[in-house]
Amino acid sequence: MASDDDTPLMLAAGQGDREAFSILVERHHPAVVQYAYRFLGTSDRDTAEDLAQEVFLAAWKAAPSFRPRAKVLTWLFRIATNACLNYRRGYRLRAAVQLDDAAASGYSGPETDRPDIRAIAREQAEKVRQAIACLSANQRAAILLRHFQGLSYVEIADVLETSVAAVESLLFRARETLGAVLSADEADAAPQVLPQAGVK
Repeated sequence: MASDDDTPLMLAAGQGDREAFSILVERHHPAVVQYAYRFLGTSDRDTAEDLAQEVFLAAWKAAPSFRPRAKVLTWLFRIATNACLNYRRGYRLRAAVQLDDAAASGYSGPETDRPDIRAIAREQAEKVRQAIACLSANQRAAILLRHFQGLSYVEIADVLETSVAAVESLLFRARETLGAVLSADEADAAPQVLPQAGVK
């Protein structure tokens, strides 16, 4: 989660303060890895971990030119989005998003120990993964940033370097596509697997 002292830390990193940058890496590494993992839909987390390392290396190199016009995490997601797109272009990966069963299932507590509920959760997660795989890269990024990272429309616009109106359009079309794909099998699948976002 972003912290109020991210900006001073990044500005210090821009002056060569490695300790300040290490704090930022420790604070935001999990979010960047999770974002890359879901965006790429890789079968293992190693690729996402490698990309996260590239993101933070790029961030360290760019730290001297950082300007606090946006949150540091938003800036990191922008770098991560470009890294993911470059990776997919370079290796011609097929688009897919792997969702964690626990996050995707909508179930929690002791019931998750039941095999029937775990099977339903896996089935729902796979349906959503396939549905998100149908989205364009920008729509996929917008959905992930909104529903899984909790970014506001303004922050998503900053990450994707576009307007808030364009983000609204991307999310509208993405949700429309997801609804159409998911309703073919189970009309109420999407609300169970897409986390509710925070404030717009």
